[in-house]
Amino acid sequence: MNSHSTQTFSWKLAVLFSIGAGLLALVLSISLQARSETVQGYLASALQNVEDRVSRGQGASYQTPGKPSQLIIPAIGVSAHIQSVGLAWQGTGDMGIPTNFTDVGWYDEGPVPGAPGSAVIDGHLDGRNIREGVFYNLDKLKIGDLVEVIDTGGKTLKFKVVDTKIYDYDAPTTDIFSGDVSKARLNLITCAGSWVKSSQLYNKRIVVFTELVDSH
Repeated sequence: MNSHSTQTFSWKLAVLFSIGAGLLALVLSISLQARSETVQGYLASALQNVEDRVSRGQGASYQTPGKPSQLIIPAIGVSAHIQSVGLAWQGTGDMGIPTNFTDVGWYDEGPVPGAPGSAVIDGHLDGRNIREGVFYNLDKLKIGDLVEVIDTGGKTLKFKVVDTKIYDYDAPTTDIFSGDVSKARLNLITCAGSWVKSSQLYNKRIVVFTELVDSH
């Protein structure tokens, strides 16, 4: 595995990209238009879904999970602090990234993990002089593996891996941020494929899709 850090991801709707020559890093990008139309749209739909269920006497005990604090993935030995990231400081409308190679970043302008819709967490594959980032072994997850999120209130939310997809770095990826809001999903993302020296990025992205199975 090339030990360069992850770098700019040029996606059509969701892009992971670089924050500088000194630190090649992972970024998941969403255009401002996609954020304003797609993200706000599915959040509104998620809220309506919950309100409809409560009005029918269903899910009356539903409580929105708290802010995520820790990510645990037993199958690949991950126990990581979750940083809250919004849009990248460059003002390009791209998702921010964790500030180090051991934490992960949750996109805080989307759902919290455990709420209806698709929450998104990204993490580094590797870095300059860092052979293994927090998501170095993300590609080893299998369907049925558990992913746990502990929120700031101490609540544990358990997700099960349901799918894994490999994308070209510039492929459209709207399914990461939007979709059926009748379920609570958590999508995990990092780099994959080969390091392209001329572009200073990896040519593939891996996304692990999970769904909520338990919370307590």
